[in-house]
Amino acid sequence: MRKLPFYAFALLGLLLFAAPAVRAQNITCTLSATDVLFSSVDPLSSQTDVNGSVSYSCRNTTGTQRSARICLSIGEAGGGPTNPRQMSGTGTLQFQLYEDVAHTQVWGSDVWGGNPAMGWSSNAFTLTIPANQTRTGAVTMYGRVIGGQTGVAPGSYVDAYGAGDTLMTINEQTGTTAPANCGGTTVNGPFTFRVTANVIKNCTVSANDLIFTSVPSGTVPPAGNTGISMTCSSGTKYYVGLASLNTASTTGVGQMKGSGTNTDTIAYQLYSNSALTTVWGNTATTTTVGNGMAGTGSGAAQSMTVYAKVTGSTDVTPDTYSDIVQVNVNY
Repeated sequence: MRKLPFYAFALLGLLLFAAPAVRAQNITCTLSATDVLFSSVDPLSSQTDVNGSVSYSCRNTTGTQRSARICLSIGEAGGGPTNPRQMSGTGTLQFQLYEDVAHTQVWGSDVWGGNPAMGWSSNAFTLTIPANQTRTGAVTMYGRVIGGQTGVAPGSYVDAYGAGDTLMTINEQTGTTAPANCGGTTVNGPFTFRVTANVIKNCTVSANDLIFTSVPSGTVPPAGNTGISMTCSSGTKYYVGLASLNTASTTGVGQMKGSGTNTDTIAYQLYSNSALTTVWGNTATTTTVGNGMAGTGSGAAQSMTVYAKVTGSTDVTPDTYSDIVQVNVNY
């Protein structure tokens, strides 16, 4: 969060007490807000939504029924405005606060940060309160972490709101009809809350089939290769192991089987280099590469190539032989 110098805070204080003018309050309100908690955010997924709320308790202190228009303003923590809003942590995480469940109307401020110039406005609602009575309720804050932030590093992020960022203003009059706006208002002070998120580590993987050339029985086909595409969150170290599902080997040895009642098999070996000298097996863990391959995520797709050659006899029944290789990503 950006820190303003001392003289800026001093000027802000002067503006706060200079405007708006404070009138005698016939309706007084107290506020409390919940934090907007994005418990787990996957930077490789689409947007993440979560809600918070601002609760109010408003009392009519007069002997006549009165109606009020109440405006809740949310500026930008520490200054701004920025669009979208941003949480700070290892880097920045973009998010936004909305007034509606459809996430179309940004919750802004009529007081702080110049938000109206961006088409943002405070969240306004009306109350009619009988003489000497109290009304309570809550207004929902609809939060959204913007999707597609694949370069955001895992970790904790926060944006804190308080005095100078939020404000409740009230415009009220006698009767059952509330004023049309919050102009000429009384001020009921700020409400405080935080927006927090925990960006988690994640990886996704895709692979193409490795297809050996068709050959006559007894002939060894040329070595083959295929590609594996890894996408991991920024800065995430990962280790990739390969395991044949037809065998229990951790050394990259596999076995292709025929179809139907054919019991013949053809052995093969997986490698991580084109010279076919470094086996690619499945001893990698979350902290060591073992006989696998290692990488560090950037949020973008990264390619690896796996090589294979037939090592067993091909003097077998003519058929289509196959195996499934499981790609294990440890991070």
